[in-house]
Amino acid sequence: MKISQWDGTEDQLDAIARLYADAFAEPPYDEDPARNLIEFPQRIRRYAAEKPEFRLRTATEDGDLVGFVLGTGIGPGDWWWDRLNATLAAPHRARWLEQQQFGVAELVVKPSHRRSGLGRALMNNVLDGLPYNSALLACYPDAVAPQGLYTSLGWTVIDPCLRVSASHPTQIMGIRLRPRTSRRITLPVRSSVEG
Repeated sequence: MKISQWDGTEDQLDAIARLYADAFAEPPYDEDPARNLIEFPQRIRRYAAEKPEFRLRTATEDGDLVGFVLGTGIGPGDWWWDRLNATLAAPHRARWLEQQQFGVAELVVKPSHRRSGLGRALMNNVLDGLPYNSALLACYPDAVAPQGLYTSLGWTVIDPCLRVSASHPTQIMGIRLRPRTSRRITLPVRSSVEG
């Protein structure tokens, strides 16, 4: 098994998008795979161009993609950070929303490799050496297996059922990190487009 940063090629991005579309077509997500095959690569390209600490780590075995994890720096001006700031209860905002932190956007493992430790390895890899004090993620409240993984890795439930957009409510989780430096990263100015 090899874990590495996305190589930047369209071929690998296509494989990542196929794995994403397949995973999120499953319950409890039930998302449209055709739509995800178009929109997910667009989101990856946008994140790579605009967001700090862009990390898209892929796991391959014998040349085949078997999993990936995506995360970026977030802070004021970022769509997701701004939505959390607007919807989280005041005590949670005070405790968890710093000016900058890492947001884990996606963690996907191919069904044949689930419960093998790959999800754990990908999450540890993407969080390693970050210059932030904390990381946040969102998952569906009824996505039991991912929640079990996150909890076993030390993630804490911040809000069990928060509606940050018009879509499905999500469970917000956070973890404290040991930053590699104390440097601050300036986020690019973002539009209010969801992302």
